[in-house]
Amino acid sequence: MPTRARQKTEPTGDAYDAAVRYLTARPRTVAEIHRHLRGKRFDDDAVDRAIEKLRAQRYVDDEAFARWWLEQRARFRPRGGRGLRSELMQKGIARDVIELVLGERAPEADLEQARRALSRPLTRWATLEPPERKRKIHAYLAQRGFDYDTIEDVIRREVAEED
Repeated sequence: MPTRARQKTEPTGDAYDAAVRYLTARPRTVAEIHRHLRGKRFDDDAVDRAIEKLRAQRYVDDEAFARWWLEQRARFRPRGGRGLRSELMQKGIARDVIELVLGERAPEADLEQARRALSRPLTRWATLEPPERKRKIHAYLAQRGFDYDTIEDVIRREVAEED
């Protein structure tokens, strides 16, 4: 007979303490905290109470997390809107919150981020023939979630700067 996974029936305080420790490294989404606590085998009721307590104390806020995530990505690992949307969905952020936060970005943000993302690899590709360099730029930016129009605009600007 298969054995059932034992569930802890710890008081909320223990789940809350585990959640606070999890939050020390960086901000987290509600979904991330929920997954973490369930992985620690706290029961659903203890997890829900811990998350509510964290929300009441403003330790957890998915909208604030989404803004923080966009800021971090812009600063350290530039991504396009499509890539950011995908990452935030994986983090458990609701679609309406994602659309709200992404809608706050400046219209030219993707173009600026794409150019920043390319700053390092462009130096490696400087000796490549133009068609090969364009192919690499396109693949590199597409992999990072930039849309076709942004990629083409960046390529057009790169060609204009070469001339």
